Amino acid sequence: GRFGLQLHKSQAEPLSQGGELGMNLKGILHSVMYRDTVTVHRAEKVLADDGTDDYAEEFAVIYANIPCKLSQYNMELAAHVSERAMELSLNLRLCCDPDYDIRPNDILKVNHQGQVFTLCAGQKFAYPTHQEISARRKKEAGDGD
Repeated sequence: GRFGLQLHKSQAEPLSQGGELGMNLKGILHSVMYRDTVTVHRAEKVLADDGTDDYAEEFAVIYANIPCKLSQYNMELAAHVSERAMELSLNLRLCCDPDYDIRPNDILKVNHQGQVFTLCAGQKFAYPTHQEISARRKKEAGDGD
């Protein structure tokens, strides 16, 4: 073109919601946004080792090393002072491909720029191109974890 821009036919045609354009946006999100990874653990009831009718809860790996993006929102830290220590709550958001079934209370182990965060999944909001999952991490000040 006159300004050095070239549009491929697929980029110039209007497309229905999702469709080919949605697939292209998902590809862009994977290559540009998703620099973190998450391993998803889910509680499952298993029969007790001693063979009794008791059930124990174990966490099974559901997905390993999914590409994702971890970010903060609601930047105010909610601080709660207990007898022992001050507790800080961080509000975090995990974005990833909508094809993964991540459920509330799943445990998320996120590798974010060399740091590892262990989080509890909250409500998810799914879109054609990605999903956003609220996540909480609670720690006591001074733990360094």
